[in-house]
Amino acid sequence: MMTEAGLSREELELKLQESLQQNKKLQQENEALQREMKLLSLRRKVTPHFLFNSISVAVSLVMREPQKAMRFLRHLAAMYRYLLGYDNEYYVPIKEEIKMLLKYYELMEIRHLGCIRLHIEPEVLKLKDFSLPPLTLQGLLENAIKHNIHTKGDPLEIRFYTQDDCLCVSNRFLPLLTKRGSTQIGLAYVNEIMKLLCNRELTIKNDGETFVVMLPLVKM
Repeated sequence: MMTEAGLSREELELKLQESLQQNKKLQQENEALQREMKLLSLRRKVTPHFLFNSISVAVSLVMREPQKAMRFLRHLAAMYRYLLGYDNEYYVPIKEEIKMLLKYYELMEIRHLGCIRLHIEPEVLKLKDFSLPPLTLQGLLENAIKHNIHTKGDPLEIRFYTQDDCLCVSNRFLPLLTKRGSTQIGLAYVNEIMKLLCNRELTIKNDGETFVVMLPLVKM
């Protein structure tokens, strides 16, 4: 049986299937493009945010403690080389992220001398078959420092460990009495980029005494 267009029913059905497949392919390409644009947008937000905060700290140290400012800027330069090295990458080997985390902690130690303590459990240092988006661990550490009380008399202890296929960050829940202005980039960045890259989200637990962020460990 021929249709008005001169095609048999079988040919018409084949054309329809081809059209549906083309539409599906276009939809997938469009979704991939939107995902890429979101990832680029996140990167453009978080890198300037990190640099702006760090430079602001350096400026505040220059007048008061120039020697400390020099140490701070040397550490910042090392971190910026790391960022440039992975500028076009969405995944970084976890061992490189841990190195970045330690450099950032050294920066924060210069700023908050004796007020914070970082504990990285041995099993975290042994992780090697996983990757993370750049600045993920730095964002989690920054979040803990930024929103909790920390003094020399009562330093804030921040612990990195593994549990239930997750990399966990915990600290005592000691919220600042006066909330600082926040762009909410830290946790929001980490959560959004994990959703985009591996369709997983952070798990946050807060029992009023301990604040825990659980980051899914995914082989990427």
